[in-house]
Amino acid sequence: MKNNGFYNSIAYKERQSEIARKNWQNGIYDFLRKQEKRQCANSECGKWFEAKPADTKKFCSRKCAARVNNPKRNDMSFQTKEKIVNLYQRGLSMQEIADKMGWSLHKVSYWLNKCNVPRRLPSEAAYVKWNPNGDPFKIENKLNKNEILLKGLGLGLYLGEGNKASDHSVRLGNSDPKLIRLFRKFLIKICGIKEEKLRYSLLLFNDANKSNAIDFWNRELDLIPNRIKSIFSLKPRGKGTYKKKSMTGVLIIEFCNTKLKKEIDKMVEMLE
Repeated sequence: MKNNGFYNSIAYKERQSEIARKNWQNGIYDFLRKQEKRQCANSECGKWFEAKPADTKKFCSRKCAARVNNPKRNDMSFQTKEKIVNLYQRGLSMQEIADKMGWSLHKVSYWLNKCNVPRRLPSEAAYVKWNPNGDPFKIENKLNKNEILLKGLGLGLYLGEGNKASDHSVRLGNSDPKLIRLFRKFLIKICGIKEEKLRYSLLLFNDANKSNAIDFWNRELDLIPNRIKSIFSLKPRGKGTYKKKSMTGVLIIEFCNTKLKKEIDKMVEMLE
């Protein structure tokens, strides 16, 4: 109790006040009030301000800080948006984009919604994924007289001999090489399909010679060996003069593409 009374005495308090005053005068406590001058990091401002040495403050005000930092944040947001939209348009799914960039699925969904990017149907997603460089065809619209005639003949052949039941491919089968060549020319010249993208298959009766039939079609269509990938055999249909014509079978030329199938169907509807 006596000690507590000593520390509470007026004499002790005056002595401590005197010591503190001299310490302030001698600069011992300057670190508590020391300020250094800094120039605002905003190049458009340039004002000087004071801050404690340990303070990381770079700007004279929040206004200046916002003017410098906000554009950087907007640039980052713009780059993020561009990446997501670009990857999605290239055919990647939202989950694939999230996995590739290390982002959350919510982030990808947020930016697609913010940019008003329409979501693909499963069939559309599959099409884009299988055709990352765009459509594997290019329908020619500016046609000369010969090309207009070729277009009409090609559509006529498709309307009469083509397989219109399939939703996934443009297909025509015939035993006459001239008609196959004509339809192939239509696909290449008018529809802009590369010849190597076309598929060939052969339908034979059991009594036909397979090797002779393949040689016949390779020769007539100027095909390299092994271009005819699939060969199907059917049971013979009895006697008849047609049997001589069937010895080389029916060749099927085909291009698998759902979008082109729809475009050709539209052109056929315009003829009807």
